[in-house]
Amino acid sequence: MTVLMDDGAEYEAVMKISTGMELGTEALMNEMLGSLIAADLGLAVQEPFFVELSAEFCASIPLPSIRARLATSCPLAFACLDAGKQWRGWNATDRISSAQEATAVSIMAFDAFTGNSDRRPGNPNLLVKDQEWRLIDHENSFSYRLRLFPRCQPWVVGNVAGMIASGAPSEHIFASHLIGRETLSLAPIKASWLALSDARLAQYDAILPVEWDATRPYLLEALQHIRRVRETIDPCLTELERILL
Repeated sequence: MTVLMDDGAEYEAVMKISTGMELGTEALMNEMLGSLIAADLGLAVQEPFFVELSAEFCASIPLPSIRARLATSCPLAFACLDAGKQWRGWNATDRISSAQEATAVSIMAFDAFTGNSDRRPGNPNLLVKDQEWRLIDHENSFSYRLRLFPRCQPWVVGNVAGMIASGAPSEHIFASHLIGRETLSLAPIKASWLALSDARLAQYDAILPVEWDATRPYLLEALQHIRRVRETIDPCLTELERILL
């Protein structure tokens, strides 16, 4: 999409609307929260923002099926800046260099600790440009109530083992690349998670737009989970270390 900003600037963006999504506005909230937390943990994401869908815009779409989806969607959508043609998706032939190792294990920890099983070989959700990476697509993170078994509890022994199960739906794209690397360091991951203060978590809550207010119970559940990860970061990292080393 081309979006018009409040200051008159125009940007190319990738937009998600609530209609047609399995989780509706909850998926949009997950996108918002995932982008914010990832960025605060030092992981690169596409800049996120909200997009207002005007009635005039929705009515202008010539394709009936798309026009109907837009007309029945929440009037506030989630979007992020389009990365451009110089970026591509991660593929099976990509490798992790020594310089990328710390970022790779941080991404794997982020997915393990937020319950994101959707960065897998068949759907990597990772943009690549030379040695740079950017995370995309967080809609399936934090949906703890929908995945009761195994529930995301990375502080529990064996909880994240599915991330290294070759061929399983839960296999992480970095698993086979990181297993057995003796140079992995988890100390920076601990520091970044401990830096997620209660004040910052409250800001995530404050950012939630009124149009998505029905998702606040799920947001609060996600924030409580993040607090639990922060408070049990040592056993969480022990479990990550257990599967990789």
